[in-house]
Amino acid sequence: MEPFELFCLYYLGLTLKGEYQFVNANQVARHLNWTVAELMQTLSKFQLHPDTVLNTDFPLARHQVDIQIASEREGPASIHGRAERIFREFRASAGKRRDWIKEIEEEKRQDRSRRKA
Repeated sequence: MEPFELFCLYYLGLTLKGEYQFVNANQVARHLNWTVAELMQTLSKFQLHPDTVLNTDFPLARHQVDIQIASEREGPASIHGRAERIFREFRASAGKRRDWIKEIEEEKRQDRSRRKA
């Protein structure tokens, strides 16, 4: 399993055929005939462990939704191309730690602005 393929399957819900399907860690491990521990170990080896991804300044949730919506109207080749771009963007953001305090403060500011409106 290559890092890109594992990223697609685990984070984007894309099979090797480019088909979307929501999956969790247990389902991915079963699909690969691995244990969840083996899956997590491999994700760590590829620097794709959930702790690493969550703390990287990368809008993964936005891309997950984009893939899910696109899969309803685009073919596998187009979806695969999107996934490649997402993976390249993710790799380019490696090492850029997420600023949780800044995000919380920004959400507070936005909430105050909405309440005033």
